[in-house]
Amino acid sequence: MQWFGLSTAFLATISWALCTFPFTRAGRVMSVPTMNLLRLVAGAAMVLLFTLLFEWSNVTAIFSPVYLDGWLWLGLSGIVALCIGDFLSYRMFTILSPRYGAVFATMSPASALLFGWILLNESVNVVGLVGMTITIGGVLGMSFSRQERKSIPNHGQGSVLRGMLYGSIGALCNGIGTVCSKQGFLLQLERGYPLQPLTGTFIRIFVSALIVTTILFITGKLRKQARNLVAQPPAILRIAMLAILLGPLLAVSFSMMAIQTINVAVAQTIYALVPVVALLVAHFFYKEKITSHALVGVLLAILGVSVLIWRNDISMLITGT
Repeated sequence: MQWFGLSTAFLATISWALCTFPFTRAGRVMSVPTMNLLRLVAGAAMVLLFTLLFEWSNVTAIFSPVYLDGWLWLGLSGIVALCIGDFLSYRMFTILSPRYGAVFATMSPASALLFGWILLNESVNVVGLVGMTITIGGVLGMSFSRQERKSIPNHGQGSVLRGMLYGSIGALCNGIGTVCSKQGFLLQLERGYPLQPLTGTFIRIFVSALIVTTILFITGKLRKQARNLVAQPPAILRIAMLAILLGPLLAVSFSMMAIQTINVAVAQTIYALVPVVALLVAHFFYKEKITSHALVGVLLAILGVSVLIWRNDISMLITGT
């Protein structure tokens, strides 16, 4: 089952990296608040459709009191990660671009490790910590060496410093959200009423959509965002829907599958490879140059994840046990 978790974590990473490009383009045109509303509402509808198709029996049962823990923890996860964390992350992407913005995903493993230890009593051995450090160091070196920082284009969306602040807080929220999601799955399993991945994804995004829509309604901004959404060109709406398919549906669902079988800090470290995938996409599809610093960073990141995955075997070789 661990290899299933690792495989779905890598699939989530690829989906997240791919979705940052259409989300960034749509966010620069329609504004991040409008895109965030569309992402959550349309994402909830899309996830619900797939959940009804593949997990019908679980969907019809979750509106009973026995699933209260799932609603509490997965709902909290959605508020922290999807409402706050993703909003700040996508705001950061419009400033820094997907290639440079995705580097802040490297902060999520530390957040997941700390809160996973507090809530779930999970831990990673010393070899695993070394692997996490190598991965994070590689990605940071790849994306924010002096040479790379100078090449960040000005998209007129805000200062680089503000983008970095948004990215840091967003990554912290995403790490905490992952831990809260796993807590919800574990508590439901202990109750004898387990949640399936798609159903858990629906709870997260449904609660998030409900919260965001309610806040916009109370503040009187819902009508403005709805008008802005209707006024968007069809081409931009198609781009946004592609991003929703890749992000809220595929990436989040794959991540929910992953954390049910592997350590949350391990999962978040694999998700930290998003900048590596984004770099390759930027190179092959957008013709951005890969510098020598970036290449070394990619190799270090891959090495670090390899050490993390094989941490127990490496530890046994070192200790001879």
